[in-house]
Amino acid sequence: MRGLLDETYLNTLCGHLAERPPARGAWLERARGWSSPPSDRCQGAWLKIVTSPHVLYEVAVDAGMPLPPGTGDTHPLQLVAQDNMLATTLAVYAALMPTAPGGEAHLAGGPSIGTIIGSLTKRGPTHAVTARATIREIARSGRPAMSRVVHDAGRARGSRVDLRTVAALSFAVAGSHRLQRLATNPTGHWPNALATEQSVWEPATEVIRDFTAAAQ
Repeated sequence: MRGLLDETYLNTLCGHLAERPPARGAWLERARGWSSPPSDRCQGAWLKIVTSPHVLYEVAVDAGMPLPPGTGDTHPLQLVAQDNMLATTLAVYAALMPTAPGGEAHLAGGPSIGTIIGSLTKRGPTHAVTARATIREIARSGRPAMSRVVHDAGRARGSRVDLRTVAALSFAVAGSHRLQRLATNPTGHWPNALATEQSVWEPATEVIRDFTAAAQ
């Protein structure tokens, strides 16, 4: 797929998350089982649940989240990016919820997912090793990258995250082994990300920077 992805749904989802978190409910238990990566025959960093959109959308409705637009003639990489964004955002939220402060894991304007993963490096050598492995997979759009992000969220006990940063990251790495550049930034973070000659940015780069700062 040449050119940039259509970022309409990214902006819709982030706009929703700027105003409210996902609704709580029984769907949280289902989403906690979504940490599996795709089969080794697939390229890109996405979650296996993306191959079961009927399940994903059912859970998303229960969570009160906006659904992607109709498929129609949409390019497969666009569909994977949209569904992976929705799935990873919900899975990270579900992983954080059991130990989230005040019983709420999403905080608009709160730490980015890079900061959350970077903070794990200060919780002991085992956490440090797994967190650094996650960042390496993010940097290369490795197949297990989003799976590792979900697992690390579960290890980040007592944390809140701005899910908009999860959304942008998971949207931009899905479907291929190259990092996807974005032309909009609805995350509420990284205000200078678009200050480039090309006016595009890579969420993975900003997440890695936040990881590095938090790990120091």
